[in-house]
Amino acid sequence: GEKEEYRGAARGTAYHRLMECLDYTHAEDVHQIQKQIRMLTDSRKMSPEEAQCIRIADILAFVDSKLGQRMKTAAEQNALYREQPFVIAQKMNQIEAAWNGEETVLVQGIIDVYFEEEDGLVVLDYKTDRVRTADELVRRYQSQLTYYARALSQITGKAVKEKIIYSFALGKEINV
Repeated sequence: GEKEEYRGAARGTAYHRLMECLDYTHAEDVHQIQKQIRMLTDSRKMSPEEAQCIRIADILAFVDSKLGQRMKTAAEQNALYREQPFVIAQKMNQIEAAWNGEETVLVQGIIDVYFEEEDGLVVLDYKTDRVRTADELVRRYQSQLTYYARALSQITGKAVKEKIIYSFALGKEINV
């Protein structure tokens, strides 16, 4: 019902905020992550209700994953960029196949995170959707990540080598 929907939205907000602020050098165990969440609620960057939605095990699983470790490395090299806003010009007929005109619209968004490795950029989007399969997420968000990648290479002039969705529900990364 409505309450479950609210919790779903609160969970999404909470996970995004934590991942936006996560200090990878102090995310080794449950206590360190709890402490980070406490700091976020103390500084009013997160509500207590949102904080309660976070399953610490989810965060630890992410940090311990191969992807989490790549991001930790990027963070240590100052090559991790979070919450990057962008605006990109897009032809309407690329958004909507049935569109006949030549109009262009501005698509704006915020890239959750991207990081730079020696051979290119990796763009990442966190999802807290309750899904059973990776395919559901790919179907839902593939075009969104394509925009992000296109915007990012326009902004930075660098190639995007990977587009990844990290699903907290499934506890895994999905290459798109």
